Amino acid sequence: MSHLYKVTEWQTESGYWVCNDVEDLGHNSGVWWHPARMLNITPCSFVEMVINKFQPDEIVHSDDCSFVGFRWKSQTKMRTYKNWLNAEARKHQYYI
Repeated sequence: MSHLYKVTEWQTESGYWVCNDVEDLGHNSGVWWHPARMLNITPCSFVEMVINKFQPDEIVHSDDCSFVGFRWKSQTKMRTYKNWLNAEARKHQYYI
């Protein structure tokens, strides 16, 4: 069953703020490249854009880059990113 892409937020045990679409993880709702597809840009361009526009405190990734995540110390800064992503998903009607 598809749904409109929508990220939610939480705080990690280490104190960082993160967000992702966790509604249907069994069907890959949380894969990191969904926003790049939604925006019709390359994954590399998406990562560069997040770094420049939203300034995460940490970027984490697996060795093969099958996972890329962004972390913020500030909930407010993370929410700027989260709210922007959700607005873009509504604007583009991006269903996954």
